[in-house]
This record gives sequence, structure tokens and C-alpha cells, in this order.
Amino acid sequence: MRILGIRTAPQQIRYAIVESASGACSLLNAGGENLIRKPAHVEEVAAHLNWVKDELHRVIRQNPGLDVIALKTPEFQGSKTSVSRFGDYLDAVVLLVAAEAAIPVVTKLYSQMATRRSDVARHAEDRVGRTVSNWNDQMADAVAVAWIAQK
Repeated sequence: MRILGIRTAPQQIRYAIVESASGACSLLNAGGENLIRKPAHVEEVAAHLNWVKDELHRVIRQNPGLDVIALKTPEFQGSKTSVSRFGDYLDAVVLLVAAEAAIPVVTKLYSQMATRRSDVARHAEDRVGRTVSNWNDQMADAVAVAWIAQK
């Protein structure tokens, strides 16, 4: 099984390609691209969302044979801010791209991933591995959500 784990943020997209075979998981892009930074010239919301859509389609084209897309979504909060609302828009683009590519998608919160924010980096590294570059909690989110999607 091949899973694309995604964690969006306003200035970047983090993603992990995880392959699961016989219960063992491998991080296929550990030494390759795993971070896509938003270009400085993309400023308007509509242009930003279109850029995210195009980049996700590129990642899917470059990684054929994906069985599922796993999206780490933010935890529920009592109030919405413009930043959290924009994060929802970014996650919605992931759902749209998955539908356009006819790839099933799952969304997960930390409580559904058998971890929490303070432990996600350790859990992701122990269960699958870590990237050579750009390793942080957001990258660990992408790895961990891909890992849980193969279960």
C-alpha cells in the first residue's frame, strides 16, 4: 500500500510518501522532496489555493500508484480566526485534489493517530522514519498520518 500523507500550512505543504508491505513501513521520500514552499508572488487567497491544487496534482503525477491520501487536520478549537479558516481552505483543496485524482482520502486528528502534538515527531520516527531535511512537527504530522492510514 502506498500512502501520501499531507500536512498543510499557510506558507508550505509538507508531504510524506509511505509504503507499507507486510506490516513494515518505508518513508520513500526521506531524502527527496517533502516540503513545498509558497512562492512569494502568490499573495491572493484564490491564487494561493490554485497554487496548492497545482502542486498537489504534480506530487500525485510524480508518485503514481498511490492507494490513499491521508490528511492531518487541525484539532477542534472553540473559535475561528482568519488563520484557522485559511487552513480549512487549504485542507479543502487537498480533499478536492483527491477527488479529482480518484484517490480515496482520510482525515485524522491526533486523537485518531495514537499520538499528540508533543510526541508526534518521536512517534513518526519510531514507526516509519524521518526525513533527511526539513524534519519538524509538521513533517512528522505528514509521516504519522500516512502511517495510521495504512492500518
